[in-house]
Amino acid sequence: MPNWCSNSIAFYQENGGTAILEAFYADVQKYENFIDPETGRSENWVGNWLIANGIDADNMSTCGFFSNSELNDDHVRIDMESAWEPLPEVWDAMAEKYELAYVYISEEPGMEIYVNTDAGGHFFSSRYILNSFDVDDLELDDATMAEYGERLRDIGEDTRQFDSFEEVAEDFKDFGFIATDLESLNKNLERFNIEVYEYDYE
Repeated sequence: MPNWCSNSIAFYQENGGTAILEAFYADVQKYENFIDPETGRSENWVGNWLIANGIDADNMSTCGFFSNSELNDDHVRIDMESAWEPLPEVWDAMAEKYELAYVYISEEPGMEIYVNTDAGGHFFSSRYILNSFDVDDLELDDATMAEYGERLRDIGEDTRQFDSFEEVAEDFKDFGFIATDLESLNKNLERFNIEVYEYDYE
């Protein structure tokens, strides 16, 4: 069974305009909610879109599934789950078909994949991420739990994304140390068995 990678992709026209975005969105919508004519089952596999658009996918990974799509003024956002890793070859094919450009953000904690290709932060501004965790699974000693357990439980309740390191440092200032960079922060966080990750930019 694969680890699942969560992806959000923003497809956009470099020269503006909405007609192509609207056509692309309508096309994706058909396969986000595709019903297999033989079985009658809902099937949101991205391969259905590729096949319908005449794209040869024999040499690309297609283990991905549409989960949501949104039409916005300047882009179409698609959320997709994929096995183990992002699917840039699939997104290349989708973008080429409609003459669009795209950026994406992907997270797969099991493989420590954290990628955000939106270097300008126009669609995806996150720069750092702390995955949610259960404080009771951290195997901390009693003294650490007594001092920091409540704060750790609050921080770990949800996955947290940060737009700057200043935001990260602010979130952890109650732990009694001042971090000037990610390396020093994570060195201090080792005692809690947690780690903040920085997105790679490709």
